[in-house]
Amino acid sequence: MQKEIKITTKEESEKADIQYWLSVNPNDKLSILQELREQYIILFNKKELYNESRKRLRRVSKIIKRI
Repeated sequence: MQKEIKITTKEESEKADIQYWLSVNPNDKLSILQELREQYIILFNKKELYNESRKRLRRVSKIIKRI
């Protein structure tokens, strides 16, 4: 197996990133975002804070639904 290295400028790299994200469908973007959030929570030991914010979000959601 032969590895290939491509040297690009910052501008080319940013352009390639933009093209990639434009080609990804919205559901896949949300899945990737959720995976990154979960990694952050585990990496920085934010489980308690995450659980508290979910409770607040549910409460806000209930209040909005009542209105």
